[in-house]
Amino acid sequence: MSGTIFQPAAKASGSLRRSGPKLLVYLGFLGLVLIGLFLAMVSRGLTDRFGPAGALALILGVPLFLAFGFATFRHCIAQFHEFRKHLTWWHWLWLIMTASNFVFRTRDIETVSENPLDAAAIYRVSLVGLTAFILLLRLVLRRPAWLSSLFRGLVGIVTVFALTCVLSTIWSVKPPWTFYKSMEYLVDISLLAIILASATTIESYDSLLDWTWVICGALVTIAWIEAPIWPEDALEGSGGYMGGPLQYRLSGVYPGLGFNMLGTYGAIIGTIAVCRLLPIAGKKFDKLWYSAVLLLGMMTMVFAQTRSAIGGFVVGVLLVFIFTKRVKFGLMLGAVSAVVVAISGLGSKVGDFLARGQSADQLASLSGRVEWWSAAWEAFKLKPLTGYGAFASGMSVFPKLGVKEITPLHSDYIEVLVGIGIWGPLLILAGLIGTWWVLLRFYRRLPAGSLERQTLVEAIAVLGVLTVRSTVMGVIMSQPPIQYFAILGYAEYLRRRYVRGQAPVREAAMSAAASGASQRLSLV
Repeated sequence: MSGTIFQPAAKASGSLRRSGPKLLVYLGFLGLVLIGLFLAMVSRGLTDRFGPAGALALILGVPLFLAFGFATFRHCIAQFHEFRKHLTWWHWLWLIMTASNFVFRTRDIETVSENPLDAAAIYRVSLVGLTAFILLLRLVLRRPAWLSSLFRGLVGIVTVFALTCVLSTIWSVKPPWTFYKSMEYLVDISLLAIILASATTIESYDSLLDWTWVICGALVTIAWIEAPIWPEDALEGSGGYMGGPLQYRLSGVYPGLGFNMLGTYGAIIGTIAVCRLLPIAGKKFDKLWYSAVLLLGMMTMVFAQTRSAIGGFVVGVLLVFIFTKRVKFGLMLGAVSAVVVAISGLGSKVGDFLARGQSADQLASLSGRVEWWSAAWEAFKLKPLTGYGAFASGMSVFPKLGVKEITPLHSDYIEVLVGIGIWGPLLILAGLIGTWWVLLRFYRRLPAGSLERQTLVEAIAVLGVLTVRSTVMGVIMSQPPIQYFAILGYAEYLRRRYVRGQAPVREAAMSAAASGASQRLSLV
């Protein structure tokens, strides 16, 4: 993709270039003064809440953070016009499918049974229905003829899984719920199939990946903006969580983005930032910008206090070191970090942070997951071949534990094991392992310095994050799984090029020569 977004803007011309910076400096200075006065007025409350050190850090840090946010916002606006040229109809459908999963309320199982279609549910069904209608219309008009794309390669594996979920409606404990959620998942993979049928160049498909990272970054940014506006909901209202040094966890309010998913998004944008701070040979990115994105991702992981997301981020960074041939640098960085932690005595503080105020028993139970999984295993043994219906596993397990809210089983593999029996984990593992296989296989086939190779490294790193998270959260079964589908789609894009007999190396070299020194899409 040759365009950029949210990167430092080119210098303006004429009078705007001469007067703009001075005006911005004056406005910025005035803004900092007003913010400083405001923080001075609320310093007493901040001291009572966060202690003297925390209050001082906020008073000094918030103005600088806001100044940086204002500067980056200018960059975003300046580059949006250029970015808009690269958006196609399927970029907007990708966004619509993401928006369909926005949560504006939580419901328990009894409420769902009594009133399955409330206003929020109608909002979601409408967006999914709109997407399905557009896909069917394009199929009828053959623009493009994408049905065959739905049953090929890695996408075909996911399609078989989705159809199996639809079939499980017959024996589901909640047939309407299983049918709708399964059809929703089928629409998700159908959208990826039509994108693969439409994207004919690496720049075109690369724009989908960049668009996905932009969405993740935007949701993280919204959560941070909401925190001072609705602190009770964004900081302390997330399940009533209290404990650990921070005493709260960051989550999104509108849309309702739980701290677990927010931590995943932080790990993803942080991993992408590392990929572009340590690019493959021949690629250059804005170091200052991606340093800021990395900081945003790390802050999000810390304040969301999502341990598996942090673990996934570490795995992703290790993969970056390996596939950009910086293993020695990674080892040196790890050694220096270990020495600093040992000398400074931060080890105990890091341990307290990761413990999140939980007891040894709570840590051993993985925050209650072991109890859920044990109940799920007992339920699976009663119906090992059919399960209880796709996406209805929580409804068959949690009532036995006294849990009334509709919630997943916090593991993709346990979720599908209870949902559609032994076939579920086999199918999603086939797709996941197949994606890893294709990406690793093509690593040496693509020329160094090409857009394909850089995109491949980023896909491998983020897939590492998602693979870790999939064990204790739903990132493959969550709807829509845009991060996972975007990477699976890239692996399938490479596979189809090879199957068609096109030489990946030659095509990649031509693509790299055409794109030249163009910059890549940014994140937030």
